[in-house]
Parts: sequence; C-alpha cells; structure tokens
Amino acid sequence: MARLPTPKREDLPAEQQPVYDSIVASRGQLQGPFTALIYSPTVAGRVAEVGAYIRFESTLPVAVRCLAALMTAREFDCTYEWAAWAPQAQQAGISDEVIAAIHDRRSPGGLSNEHALVVKAAEQLLRGNHHLSDNTYQALIDTFGPQGAVEITATIGYFALLAMPLNAFEVDAPAGRPRLSI
Repeated sequence: MARLPTPKREDLPAEQQPVYDSIVASRGQLQGPFTALIYSPTVAGRVAEVGAYIRFESTLPVAVRCLAALMTAREFDCTYEWAAWAPQAQQAGISDEVIAAIHDRRSPGGLSNEHALVVKAAEQLLRGNHHLSDNTYQALIDTFGPQGAVEITATIGYFALLAMPLNAFEVDAPAGRPRLSI
C-alpha cells in the first residue's frame, strides 16, 4: 500500500489545483509518481512538463523510449515503472525475450543496432561510474544525432527521477500488469 494517500483535488489548496488539473488533462488521471509528487505541486508540475515531452513528443522512436524505461525500472527495482512500461514495450514491438532478459538482468540478444546501443548506454549510465564510454558516446551521436543522444540520456534520467518517489513512497503498481521480481 502506498505510503501517502492520493489527495483529492478538492482537498488541495486552491493554488495547487491548477497543477492537479494540468496533470489530469495530460494523463487522464492523477496516478503513479504524481500521487506523491502532487504534495509538492511545483515539483509535480515541472516533472509533468518534462514527462509530457519525453512520453508524447520526443523525437525518439517509442521502442527506444520503452527500452530506456525498462532498463531504468530494472536498475532501480521500480515495480511501478516496470508494470507501466512492459506492456508498452510489447506494443512497440519489443519481444518478450528481450523484456525477460532485462527483467532477469541479462544482456538481451537479437536487438537491432539502435536498440542494443540504447541498452548499452543505459547500462553505462545506470551502473558503474555512470558515464558513457567514448565509444558509446560517439555511437549515440552517429546513430541518433546530438538531439537524439541528449533525448536518450534525458529519458533515462527522467525515469530515474520518477523511480525515486515511486520507490520511496511505495506507490502501488497497476493491478493486472507484469510484475517485477526484486
């Protein structure tokens, strides 16, 4: 059970309600990390703006965003992110074998060069010294261009940001979704 109750709009001070309304307008309801972040409406609003770009407007292919989300969810043992993004990854064409490999902390095989590069970049940024090797950096630039490389790293960072309140406040994963073994 989540550590913080999800506030109702009418329970928020009047100056916080526009942030609540904006998040609901963008996402359909207040859910996931925003059930905790709304307690700091300025943080919630700014995170929601970044998330709206990353989730809905990014120049990156959906499958690339899904891989970044799954890699980050696995590295942070974030059950909510995993439950939210594993079905989206399947819809984006990521195979069950690749999803299972990421879940089991194995290097997935059979990936396109682009997808393998996203996995490698996520591994380097989320593990070890948290830097890209020169080779991985150059491959990101060569493959995705500077904007794409920035968006890949920002996407990984966005999902890392969300994992913190999701884990800290034990936000419940959506029912009936794939579970992450911790």
